[in-house]
Amino acid sequence: MSNTKICLWLKCALLLSITVILFIAIPGCGKKDIQSAMERPGENNSPEMEFNRPQDNVPASAMLARPIAVTIDNSSSARPQSGLDQADLVYEVPVEGGVTRYLAVFFHEGTKNIGPIRSARPYLIELAREWDAIYIHCGQSPQAQTYFAENQIAHINEMFHPTGFWRDKSRQAPFNLYTDINSLWQEITKLGWDNKGALADYPLRGAGDQLSGQVAEKLTIIYPYGRVGYQYDAPTNTYLRFLNDRPYLDLNSSMQLSAVNILIQQVSMWAFDSEGRLEVNLLGQGKAWLFSNGQVQEATWRKNSNTSRTRFYDQTGVELSMTKGTTWIQLISEQMQFNYK
Repeated sequence: MSNTKICLWLKCALLLSITVILFIAIPGCGKKDIQSAMERPGENNSPEMEFNRPQDNVPASAMLARPIAVTIDNSSSARPQSGLDQADLVYEVPVEGGVTRYLAVFFHEGTKNIGPIRSARPYLIELAREWDAIYIHCGQSPQAQTYFAENQIAHINEMFHPTGFWRDKSRQAPFNLYTDINSLWQEITKLGWDNKGALADYPLRGAGDQLSGQVAEKLTIIYPYGRVGYQYDAPTNTYLRFLNDRPYLDLNSSMQLSAVNILIQQVSMWAFDSEGRLEVNLLGQGKAWLFSNGQVQEATWRKNSNTSRTRFYDQTGVELSMTKGTTWIQLISEQMQFNYK
C-alpha cells in the first residue's frame, strides 16, 4: 500500500473515531457529556411584560433582565444548602432515590454562594422554561440530554462552561459545586442571553387581602426522605420551614428558610428505569392548594403546553393571586400525603 493511501486511511479512521466520541453522552455531574451551553442560542421571542418584584426589599435597578434558575441538591450530604433564602421562587421536586431537588429561581442580582449544584432532569428544565430563565446545572440525565437536543434551551452546564463556578474543598464532591448570580450574569452577557425576558409574575393580592379558605397555620408534607414542615409566623406573615421538626437553615446566612406563599401541586409521576428515574407529568391539570396569610385555599393547576406557564385557579375558575414575597412550590405525587391545621 502506498504512503498516500495509508495517510488517507488514517485520516478517515481518525475522523470516524471523533464522530463516535461526539455522539456518546455520559450523563451526570463529574462525567463529561456533549451538551455544551454555548450551542444553545437562548433566543427569546416572548412579548415583554411587567414583572412584579417578589422581594419587597429588592429595588427595580437590581432586577435581572432574565431570571436564573439553578438546580440545587437536597440529599443529606448537600445540607445545609446555600442561597435558598435569597431565591424569589423555589420548586421542590422528587427525583430518583427517594430524595428531592430544588429549582431555585432568582429574579435579582447579588446572591453569593449558591449550591450545591447538581444535574438536570427534564421536568426541572421545563419548570425553568416557564419563566424564560437561564438554566444552570452540572451534567444531566440521559432524558434531560434528549430534552436539550430537541428544544432551544438557554442553559449553562458547568462541565463545559466552568467559568463562574467553584468547588468548596471543605465539602465532599459532588456536593460542593457553587456559583453566584453576578458571575453567572457576566457569562450570560458574553453568551448574548441577556435580552429582556417576559417576566410576568402571578397576580398579586392587595395588602391585607385574605384567602377565601380556612385557617392553616401548620403544614406538614411527607416526602420519602423526611417530613417537610411549615409553621405560620404572624409577625412576619411568613411560613417558617422545618425538616423533621428542626428549623431548616441556609448555610450563608444561618437564617431559617421561609415563604410568603406555598403552593402544593399534585402531579402524576412514576419510575420508568432501573435507576428509578422519574417521569413527572407537568401537562394537563390537577389539584393544588395555596397557603398564604395563615390560610389555605383549594385550587386547580393547569398547563396547556411545554412552553406555557402553569396557572393556578380557585374553585370558581378565577386565577389565584399571591401575596408579594417568596413563593415555594412543592410538587408531590398523587400517593404522597400532607396535612395542615
